[in-house]
Amino acid sequence: MRALRSSAAASASEWRATKSVSRPFDRAPSAPAATFVVPAHDEYYAEMTIRNRGLVPEKEQEQLRRAWILVAGCGSVGGAVIEPLVRMGAEHLMLAEPDGYDVHNMNRQAVRIQDIGRNKAEVFKERMLEVNPYAELVVHPHGITADNVVEVVQKADVIVDAVDVTTRPPLMAKFQLHENAKRRRKPVVAGYDVAGLQMLIIYDYRNPGVAILHGRVTADKVAQMLPMEFLSRVVPISAIPYEIIPELRRQLRGERSGFPQIVYTSHLFGVLALRAIVDILAGRPVRKRIIVDVNDLMRPPATRLRTALARLAGLYHLNNEFRQSRKKRREPGAAG
Repeated sequence: MRALRSSAAASASEWRATKSVSRPFDRAPSAPAATFVVPAHDEYYAEMTIRNRGLVPEKEQEQLRRAWILVAGCGSVGGAVIEPLVRMGAEHLMLAEPDGYDVHNMNRQAVRIQDIGRNKAEVFKERMLEVNPYAELVVHPHGITADNVVEVVQKADVIVDAVDVTTRPPLMAKFQLHENAKRRRKPVVAGYDVAGLQMLIIYDYRNPGVAILHGRVTADKVAQMLPMEFLSRVVPISAIPYEIIPELRRQLRGERSGFPQIVYTSHLFGVLALRAIVDILAGRPVRKRIIVDVNDLMRPPATRLRTALARLAGLYHLNNEFRQSRKKRREPGAAG
């Protein structure tokens, strides 16, 4: 995806030119929409969030409204929480994302044809201002970098870590994000979608005893890590679902690259992360890790048992292949 970024805008323009005749968003509406005059800020906010009342206490609504929330990565996972945050009543978001939309994002991200080639954070800002025109959304179109990480972390009350882990370059940015969050005692909500499983991890750095990335990744190792190794350290074995095992084995053998992702798992992060953010801002204790496997929840008991046994066998073979892969990488002359 990153290799295509430099030509994404040009490709999108060319593609639009060839498809402009049949695109439904070029058609004039059948009837003019009624003009809506947006009320003053407080009046609009009260009306917009009125259906939260009875479920969200007034104090917590105000805490969400005033908090600065950093969303680091606006793709599959981060992009799933932005709109729920705004609709819930968040009015101060920093959106850090270096990439533009590609056609292959259509299967799970909030992208339309006219968004292809555009920066994801810029698109979200434009669309969320159509939900709440008074919201303040600050875009960092280069993502999390060494130049901005101190500033954005210092400003944030809560951080959503959705930095890409499917390629090597963003791993250092992710580590720097957590390193600075730890230093400034800012809580981080992170998500990993694996096949039908969504794993939410909360790094509550307000507690000085919480180590960076729970101690699973260190500064001296991260620069040399490949995505698979990083994930093997951060994602516990309990969060590797049955469906992804054959794909991971193919990748270890070099037969495939890239990670498959699916819409219902990505969107589940928005549900879990929003609730976690509300709880964190309210000062309520939160669990360190939440795992929801949608596919497994849908299976009847007998199928669930058979799948669990097949999963254990698959994990055994995956672990052996992973060890062999690491051994080859460490051999003299191995590419790294």
